Amino acid sequence: MVSTPDQVLELWRVFPWDESAKTGARFSPSHVPPPTGRGRFDLPREISHVLYLAESPEHAVAEMIQPWRGRGLSAAHLRRATHPLALVRVTADISGTSVADLCDPEVLVNTGVAPDRSASRHRDVTQPLARRVWDRGFAGLRWWSSFWGDWHTCTLFTSRAAAGMSFGEPERLAITHAAVTGAAEWLGIELL
Repeated sequence: MVSTPDQVLELWRVFPWDESAKTGARFSPSHVPPPTGRGRFDLPREISHVLYLAESPEHAVAEMIQPWRGRGLSAAHLRRATHPLALVRVTADISGTSVADLCDPEVLVNTGVAPDRSASRHRDVTQPLARRVWDRGFAGLRWWSSFWGDWHTCTLFTSRAAAGMSFGEPERLAITHAAVTGAAEWLGIELL
């Protein structure tokens, strides 16, 4: 499946939150970090920034707490760069374009992407794949999580999707937050 034009996507992200940060500034819900080249589906800086999002709150949290697998997670671990972590809903109205669903065999065939290429953890494989999706006019791509196939991630190319993105009210994460307890359960992380 390729998302249909005029579709509105509901996605999630976790980020270090500074309540005083201005819209779009670092530590704000809408901040899009510049490409570093280290992201799985990063595009070259001059083409587009990308925003990595999850389709569920638990998955978004799991991406941030996964280093504590096999160890306990405490409230102190829910901070980055001296700021508390927060969860925010991202609504993406991608009218006039679509997101390539790399979980769909038909999309893989139509975009010329082999399934093993999209599942690779090697950036020299996945970044050219993102470029191929970009070159075909998509606003981003969807693929299964590196955790397991029940979760999916969406990478949006912000130069094509940013105008339609809106960010909800951030929720500061705590050990008792439902998304934290859910992610910890999925990952087998003990909450301290």
